[in-house]
Amino acid sequence: MSFFDDVGKKIAQTSQGAAQKAKNIAETVKLNGMISDEESRIKDLFTQIGRTYYEACGGNAPEPQFADYVAGINDASAKIAAYNDQIKQLKGIVKCAKCGGDVPVNSAFCNNCGTAVIAASTAPATTSGANRCSACGMELAADTAFCTGCGNKIEQAAAPETNRCSVCGKALAADDAFCIGCGNKIDKQQGQ
Repeated sequence: MSFFDDVGKKIAQTSQGAAQKAKNIAETVKLNGMISDEESRIKDLFTQIGRTYYEACGGNAPEPQFADYVAGINDASAKIAAYNDQIKQLKGIVKCAKCGGDVPVNSAFCNNCGTAVIAASTAPATTSGANRCSACGMELAADTAFCTGCGNKIEQAAAPETNRCSVCGKALAADDAFCIGCGNKIDKQQGQ
């Protein structure tokens, strides 16, 4: 019977050893998780230290060993702001000059504070010689006296005008077939 007793003892020892190994593995996994949590906490604290330092120096002459980091943050922040502005332009949104709120490009007034909005045109400049408002950049017809976007008085460039409409007196370009003011057909032979 001693043979069976020895086998029984060995099986009991082996199962106790396996149970202990399983317990050790579980404890190791638990401890590794706790280590990972603490490393994340340290990383967050380092980030907070850096953010606090950056905010404290406000971009003004940081310590020499931090100057490159601060400059990098300033550069990245400026790029992010420019990218956000581009996204807003693509969406047809401008910033209110008074409150900084987002306003649809065609709005006359800010929906946050009620201030009149002078929206910059999101359309690219044309090369066809079209007039643009000097205040808001909106494209205007050649003979516009006031901007339809912001109400700014448009100063007309002194251009050589030889022809005027005989009906309404509006200035005519040399190649106009009809008056843009009243629709009168222009008689090229008479210059009217």
